Amino acid sequence: MPLTHRVTTGIPFRAHAIIPLALFEAVRALDLPTDDGLEEFHDELVVKRLGMNRTVVAQIQRYGGLARADKRVDGEEVTALLRLVGRRADAGLVYAEAGRRAAHLAAARVPGTLRLLRHLLPPGFGRFLARRAAADVFGVVLRRDGATLAASMDDSIAVRATPGGAACGFFGSAVAELLRIFTPFDGALLHDTCRGRGDGACHWRAGPPEEE
Repeated sequence: MPLTHRVTTGIPFRAHAIIPLALFEAVRALDLPTDDGLEEFHDELVVKRLGMNRTVVAQIQRYGGLARADKRVDGEEVTALLRLVGRRADAGLVYAEAGRRAAHLAAARVPGTLRLLRHLLPPGFGRFLARRAAADVFGVVLRRDGATLAASMDDSIAVRATPGGAACGFFGSAVAELLRIFTPFDGALLHDTCRGRGDGACHWRAGPPEEE
């Protein structure tokens, strides 16, 4: 009987620059001071709030240039950033906002002609555009599951960053927003199984808005 050899590659994971760009932009947006009449405290907030740090501005410029050039970055950079966000008290808000921002950046990569055609062609074409963007930018497989939609992700980047799976909120938010952009979808993606909860894979299913 011939021997079976398992071949593995040493190719490191590469994440699209859209992901860290959206995360830094969300942190920046949520940390900006509001017009609350507390201007005298804003200097102290600048020190305490990550999003108001000059380093964040520089990173937004850096990743913005890479994203416009359709480049990818070391996956460990993204893992570290997701982990850093996960330490915030408002991590869920940051992941959700960043996911929405990332989805719009991913949608902008689709040629304008195709974005126009989705209004003229059957809904399946919009799902195709959403499926392609989800796979290419976020590493998420989007598919129909009977009468509903489902998404899954094999890579464990979110769980490596946040062992409990909190960072999965970024990917769920991003894919849900892609569906809203490209299809008539107006519900929620429910994270019904998660590696962080001991399940075999991260999986989402479409549900009505009230389940979100």
